[in-house]
Amino acid sequence: MVKISEIVYTRPDRRELLDKLADFRLRFRAAQNVDEFYEVHEQYKKFDEEVGTNVRIAFIRFTQDTRNEFYAAEQDYLDEISPEIAVANAEIARCYLDSPYRKQLEKRFPKVMFVNLQMAADSADPRIISEQIEENKLTTQYSKLMSGIVIDFNGEKLPMSGISKYFTSADRDLRRRAYTAWGQAIEDNKAALDELYDKLVKVRTAMGRKLGFDGYSPLGYMRMQRNCYGKEEIAEFRANVLKYLVPLATEIRAKVGRDLGLGKQYLYDMDVYTAQEPKPIGTPKQMFAAASRMYNEMSPETGKLFDAMVESECFDVMSREGKEAGGYCEGLPAYKLPFIFSNWNGSAGDVDVLTHEFGHALEFYKSFFIDSEFLSSVSMETAEVHSMSMEFLAYPWIDLFFGDKTPQYKLAHIGGAVTFIPYGTIVDCFQQTCYDNPDMTPAERNQLYNSLEKQFLPYMTTEGLPALQDGRRWQRQAHIFQSPFYYIDYCLAQFTALQFLALSQKDYKATFDKYVRFLDFGGTKTFTELLDECGLLSPFEEESFKLVVASCKQILGL
Repeated sequence: MVKISEIVYTRPDRRELLDKLADFRLRFRAAQNVDEFYEVHEQYKKFDEEVGTNVRIAFIRFTQDTRNEFYAAEQDYLDEISPEIAVANAEIARCYLDSPYRKQLEKRFPKVMFVNLQMAADSADPRIISEQIEENKLTTQYSKLMSGIVIDFNGEKLPMSGISKYFTSADRDLRRRAYTAWGQAIEDNKAALDELYDKLVKVRTAMGRKLGFDGYSPLGYMRMQRNCYGKEEIAEFRANVLKYLVPLATEIRAKVGRDLGLGKQYLYDMDVYTAQEPKPIGTPKQMFAAASRMYNEMSPETGKLFDAMVESECFDVMSREGKEAGGYCEGLPAYKLPFIFSNWNGSAGDVDVLTHEFGHALEFYKSFFIDSEFLSSVSMETAEVHSMSMEFLAYPWIDLFFGDKTPQYKLAHIGGAVTFIPYGTIVDCFQQTCYDNPDMTPAERNQLYNSLEKQFLPYMTTEGLPALQDGRRWQRQAHIFQSPFYYIDYCLAQFTALQFLALSQKDYKATFDKYVRFLDFGGTKTFTELLDECGLLSPFEEESFKLVVASCKQILGL
């Protein structure tokens, strides 16, 4: 079995790629019948898998060590050529959209594929190539800047992701000092961060306007594959979060405050739910053994995939200097393997990220075998349902990781899920407002963020944290810089995952089967169609909030 570290990376040559894509385009258009079209389709799929795998290998190795000069240069190169390649692929997408065999194609491929291809083709316009190149360079600069920060704290030299292990400490003063040091790191780099985001807003706005929009938002929604809801539905979701989930989150935090005697609650209290942090037991090796047992008992499919990923070295989980912050799951289609990247730091979040990213891995694996998936993958909110729901579906085995601290873990995990949604809604509202008003100054953006926190997080304050009081906490959220409008997908998904949690309390097997059914569709249905298909509530309806809140209160004993 292939090991990720042994995969040979081959640089995708720009000229060869463009020539090959041009040849595919000509062959699609020259097809004399639908069978010839399908033959070209199969060859194009294999080519796309090979190129995509090389691009992903370069990305993985760059994020594993952003100081690696070779892969840093490769990432710069790929950032530079990707907009032109995207345009060439968009022209191939039009071969499917404009094919004289369209009616026959629609019998083989799902309807949503054509909707998504149309959005992809429209958003990969050659008129905005130069702006896309600039956008890629700026997001890579952000990644390098944040991963290069080292914080001297408590006798350690820690990356931005590493210091977060102190955020859940039982020692309140230690948490305060950790947040102060973390905030100071952002403060020390505020000029560069302000400049990067200002440039990103302006270059993205220029893209939207070049394509005939008032600003970036319509283009941003197309790029995020919004194929079944829009700005109005998200505004309705946001209003219901404020009406229903903010009071629930406030009630949860009030309970935590009473239990722990916190009094006034500060930013550095927000990750704490119990007197002692429920930390995972055992070494990383033992945690992987526990995960293998869990996934083998969960289902034959999950067990087989997990063990195959371990054997192929598809996990890079330990935090270290030079490694990019955060976590992700990436797919390597040529090898039918997912890859999981994270930054373990000894906290309960290590288990969360393992189960979360394995939900993505399971979806990647299933989608490798869906014919249309390379052309039209699942939308982001659907993909996040896969991962966030897996966190809850791991509950029957969670004692393997937390032993007698399992009740405390569940309180923190469910409480964190509920309180996350208001935070995620802030991130989305912040971005929407910034792109609706692209001439805002850095100070105005910070004021906006502060005002949103007061509205959606009324139970906490940043007082006493000088570097974070001015409203620049948003600058550590990579999605704001790298993936605009992504964050609301997490909120919609978390809301849906909470439904899976509620259902699993009544009938685990039926709920797991429903979850697998949700995954099996891949990108062949829209998010709202999937909800209907699987009998789940829509997050765009007020009634669903009433039901989710009632369920969470019952589970948490509120």
